[in-house]
This record gives sequence, C-alpha cells and structure tokens, in this order.
Amino acid sequence: MDLRHLEQIVAICRAGSFSGAAKALGIAQPTLSKSIGRLEAKLGIQLFERTNSSARPTTFGKFVADQAATLLQNVATLGHELEQMAKGEAGMLKIGVGPATRLHPLPKVLRNAAQAFPRLQFVTRYAGPNLMMRALRAGTFDLVFCNHQLATSQDDFIRVKVFEDRYIVVARPDHPALKHAPLSAADIALLSLASAGLTPDFRAWLDVSGDQQRQNLESFLSDDYDLIKRMALESHHVARGPRFVFEQEIARGELVELPLDADFRYECWMLTTSANWRSPIVKAVAGFARD
Repeated sequence: MDLRHLEQIVAICRAGSFSGAAKALGIAQPTLSKSIGRLEAKLGIQLFERTNSSARPTTFGKFVADQAATLLQNVATLGHELEQMAKGEAGMLKIGVGPATRLHPLPKVLRNAAQAFPRLQFVTRYAGPNLMMRALRAGTFDLVFCNHQLATSQDDFIRVKVFEDRYIVVARPDHPALKHAPLSAADIALLSLASAGLTPDFRAWLDVSGDQQRQNLESFLSDDYDLIKRMALESHHVARGPRFVFEQEIARGELVELPLDADFRYECWMLTTSANWRSPIVKAVAGFARD
C-alpha cells in the first residue's frame, strides 16, 4: 500500500462511487478499479461493496479511509512546510560563531539573510572550537563560521572559504615598542599580550620557552574582542587578532599596527554538513558571507 492507494480510497469514500472518484483524481475509471482490485487481492480483504453506480466502504475500507485522511493531510502539510523552508518563508537557521566571526561576517550575513528570507528565524550562538564541531555534527548548529586552523582539520564537512585577512598586533600610538619595529618573536615575547588565544602558527613562530614569556603572552585572554581592544587602548598591553577587528580604531588613530618580521594570514570559512548543504538557504548564506 502506498500514498497513491490511500488517495484513491479516500476519493472513493468521498465520491461514493468509482466513477466519481476517478473523475476527481483525473484518471480513467477502469484504471482506478484495477488498482483497488489489485490492492484488495494483495491484502486479502474487501475494501468496498460495489454496485453498478456506487461503492460503499466495508469496515476495512472505512478504517483505512479514516487513517489515510490524517496521513495525507500530514504529508500535504510536510510538503508545504518544506516548500516554505526552501523559499525562506519559515523554519529556523542555527549558526555557530567564534570570537572573530561573530564580528565578521555574521552581522552582514544576518542583515542580508533577513532581507532575503523575512520569515526565517535565526538563532546564533558562540562556541569554542571543540564544542562548535560537536554541535555541528549533532545538528545543534546548521552551519558555523570559523578560522582556517579549525576548518582544515574537518574533512567530513562541506567547507566554503569566505574571505581572507591578516592577523596583526596593535598598540596605542605612544607605545614604546613602536620604536623598535619591526619586532621579532623575542621582542613580542617581552610584551604583555591581549588576545583570544595564540594560533598554532603564531605559537610556533614565538617558540616560547621561559615561564615569564608564557605569562606575558597569556597576560589577557578573552573571547570578547571589545575587552581585548580596551586593554590595548587603556594599558600598555598590545593586542592581537584579525585586522578587521581593529579597523575602526586604526582608522580613528586610536590604535596602530605594530609591524612584525613575520606575516600571519587569517581565513574565514563556513562549515556545514552534506545534508544541510542541500538547503538553498544554507547556500544563500554562503553567498552572503562571501559578498
């Protein structure tokens, strides 16, 4: 028994005859009669008592018709909801972000997606790298935005490169370290650093061995870049992060880039599962992030 049979049984009960049901379904009456006859033979029961001009459901037929009406309504509702989600008219999109990606590209993504899909509900959450990946696998997030250090180690996800930038170190314009730029790893290790954590390539460049150097480089750790910037603005700390994080302060002259004798790239990636990638909404979000 399949949905086609359920539709036919309900139609016959409503029309009261095979001919009326066939007309409503847009098929030939002999085709409908053969379909129901084969189903009755397969099940070993009689679904309808037939006369030349009418068809009345048996106990079995009425039972199937009652159950089928509910099932068909649920199928129709499901199909409508899926169409709405595909158009962005309904549903929910759950996005995971890190310290930097919640500043960029998340605001731009939400602004453009809200315009394109006005009835779509958005849920955004901050998560650390390990929790972010577990949540994506568990379906708690539909997609996440993260840096390339995290993205490159996740072969089981669809990965979309969003944009590139540089990691930089910034300080107040009057910071004494500017007199010695460009700074080496040894120079940086002597400064009090505010950051969201040391990336693997930066840590390898520093090659820190002493306890005092480690203490300096972990002088202020936070997942809030507003606090990281404040430490650089209001103390002798220097701050590190993607350049876009400090753009406004640099433009206003409140912070300046502290040149180093090495460069470190930043890449933002969007990760999602193969199943979620089939969604037009998720693909549209990837486009919004790249624009």
